[in-house]
Amino acid sequence: MSQVTIYMDDDAISRAKASASAARLSLSAWITKLVKEQAPEVDANGYPVGFFEEVAANAHLWEDFPLSEEMRAHETPDLPRESW
Repeated sequence: MSQVTIYMDDDAISRAKASASAARLSLSAWITKLVKEQAPEVDANGYPVGFFEEVAANAHLWEDFPLSEEMRAHETPDLPRESW
């Protein structure tokens, strides 16, 4: 386990100690819990763990979403660019 030194103003440390006491946790355990809740675990590429599994599980939600070709089928085509 690593040790970390952090600097907090008096109000912040008082509030942290009071919250830790109310939760019946040490200040260290309370801050550890807070970090784990606020900063999700990420994989080697920086994505939250389980992100792609969640996307795959919800793929059915956008099955009927139109493809870009379908959405643009009725648009006026762009004019050709001018050559310089």
